[in-house]
Amino acid sequence: MHSKEATVLQDQNSSDSRLGLNRRVAVTGMGAALLGMTSQIDRASARNAASLADHPLTGTWLAMANPPLPDDPQVAAPSLFAADGSVLLLFPATARGPQGPVFQSAYVGVWEADSDRRGHFTATQSLSAADGAFLGTVTVDGYPEVSEDGQSFIDDGSRSMVTIRDAAGTIVDQVMPTGQPEGRPVTGVRMAVGAPGFPAGTPTAGTPTA
Repeated sequence: MHSKEATVLQDQNSSDSRLGLNRRVAVTGMGAALLGMTSQIDRASARNAASLADHPLTGTWLAMANPPLPDDPQVAAPSLFAADGSVLLLFPATARGPQGPVFQSAYVGVWEADSDRRGHFTATQSLSAADGAFLGTVTVDGYPEVSEDGQSFIDDGSRSMVTIRDAAGTIVDQVMPTGQPEGRPVTGVRMAVGAPGFPAGTPTAGTPTA
């Protein structure tokens, strides 16, 4: 009787040991898989960063962008397309919209290469009223393409998309790409020390000359 009980106990211990070993193997395998995935993501991120560092869109630009009201003049929007894939587009702090004046933040987002000279960015801007009430957001998908000399870009709007959301995040309006240029193109000039990107002005009457 004691011998049979000992045999059963040994079998149970052996089964528990195998179960514990299998669990350890499974956990180890999962850990190795996660490490492999992380390594692949890191390598992909490194390759993307390297490609963006060499992309002609990378840098700081003075863009001439379209305001909310189509009849208003274009506005100067200093824009940064960083080598890490981040985007910062600086617009005036206030604007005239269809519902009246609004306060607006900078556009912040990300970008990636769409071709050898064209990028695709997605950036979002927050809107608020004069009393501080949050009104919603505007998200823009743009496709600026850099000139062959690398000193200017243009986005003709044929692929651009604008998505407007209310304060709850619900889409209230969306301008979809049509494949045809819509309105005025957005243009940009690469900024340099001593050359902010504005076109050379023509002296007007009364302007002092050296």
